[in-house]
Amino acid sequence: MLFVHGGGVTREEGGFFTRLATQLGAAGIASLRYDLRGHGMSDGTQEEATLSAHLNDIRVAIDHVRAETAAPQVSLIGASFGGGLCAYFTARSHLTTGPLTLLNPQLNYKGRYVDQKPYWSSDYLDDEAAAALAGNGFISHSPSVKHGRAMLNEIFWINPLDVLSEIATPTLIIHGTEDTFVPIAASRKAASKITGECELMEIAGAQHGFAVHDDPHYLDRRTQEWQARVIEKVTQWLRV
Repeated sequence: MLFVHGGGVTREEGGFFTRLATQLGAAGIASLRYDLRGHGMSDGTQEEATLSAHLNDIRVAIDHVRAETAAPQVSLIGASFGGGLCAYFTARSHLTTGPLTLLNPQLNYKGRYVDQKPYWSSDYLDDEAAAALAGNGFISHSPSVKHGRAMLNEIFWINPLDVLSEIATPTLIIHGTEDTFVPIAASRKAASKITGECELMEIAGAQHGFAVHDDPHYLDRRTQEWQARVIEKVTQWLRV
């Protein structure tokens, strides 16, 4: 397994990926977690990162897993922003990968980072945002996520939602029904577009990250129960 985390966090996904990797290991499934460029312990800055660079990093990481484990196939599991990367990579890469797992995946980058922002209009930045981009070298999507000029340009041309029909590998999508960051409607639509076998598991009541609202450290009992269900489902899915 190769884990690809969401934007603004690290390879541990607040401990969720750590627990998932531990259970997969107990089931005999080796895995690798790494920090995206500009995140955690990885080099670079977020404003310098591009979608193409992230996709190339997935390729390198897959090669590393194969070299270390001699595994005949490597499965991808991506959360949020990383889910979109994994979906796009699976659709467009000629590498042989195993089953794909997408956790509350962000599959429409332009929709999230351009269309939903008040400082974009008809695909153009307003003067204030353009000045901020020129002066700072980035625009803040959130307190923990910065987008540079190159990333913002790519978003208009690289969109996971557009290539879902090219995914033929078995795919598991898990999404919380109350997700306000990435509404579940996107995953419902994705499940109908993927060509290969696809299963959508909905976690009733869960926000983004399979958590209750405002529980960033995943301490709430309901959060822990939801995440335990997800971990168990992913483990079963990969062992079949």
